[in-house]
Amino acid sequence: MKYQNVEEFKKDQGYIIDNQWYPRVTKICDIKSKPALYYFYAQAPDFASANRQKQKAAGEGKIVHEIIESFISHKPIIVPEDYVGFKNAFEDFLKHHSFFSKYEWIEKKVRHPAHRYVGTFDALGEIDGNFALIDIKTSQSVYDDYRLQTAAYFYALNEEPWLLGYQDKKIILPREIEKRFILRLNQKRICEKCGAVLKVRKMGDKIVESGDQNCEHQFGEIIGEWELKEFDNHEEDFKGFLHCKGLWEWEYRDFLKEIGYL
Repeated sequence: MKYQNVEEFKKDQGYIIDNQWYPRVTKICDIKSKPALYYFYAQAPDFASANRQKQKAAGEGKIVHEIIESFISHKPIIVPEDYVGFKNAFEDFLKHHSFFSKYEWIEKKVRHPAHRYVGTFDALGEIDGNFALIDIKTSQSVYDDYRLQTAAYFYALNEEPWLLGYQDKKIILPREIEKRFILRLNQKRICEKCGAVLKVRKMGDKIVESGDQNCEHQFGEIIGEWELKEFDNHEEDFKGFLHCKGLWEWEYRDFLKEIGYL
């Protein structure tokens, strides 16, 4: 992305914390090539329609996060009918894993003091007895890119084990983060004739398992699906993130020098 001036760059790429500017983890990771995203744009009719689909996906993800937050904080929420599959998926996940979290551990900023970056993670919680970082996705798959993002949060949390709360309140964590997980939630409909799977998404329904291509599909009700993926090799992934950060710093070196970051 091209920026008109340094202020536009600072606003889009980072946050000011304690009167100091820090770059965002997601913006740093964006420097890496994303073949799946390029394929998505290549399949779209045009650039504008692809961006509209991405915005719908982002809106969908926001609502899914709100649904999960309501479970954790024990707050009532009216789940839209077309999101019931996501709710059911999370409820089914809870039947298969012991999970505990609390409101103070949801969507908080964390920074790394030495490597100077800030990120907002989705949730922390106890999963099957392990204190873990949980990143919630509604994507079609668990992509390797997620390893970089979660490694950045993991090391920041363990380097400076408190969260950036509201009104400068610091939330102290009970112990080090032990594991990283992606919790992927989705919803689908299954053809009652041939078993084809239709992924139900705001950005556009898509048949991912075709079944019988000659079938006049008769899809059933929306059901949920979930996948819990653990990432190992924290150190290797963090090195990958730092390599991305180095390339990001090179790409925006002029702005970063003007800011005083380099």
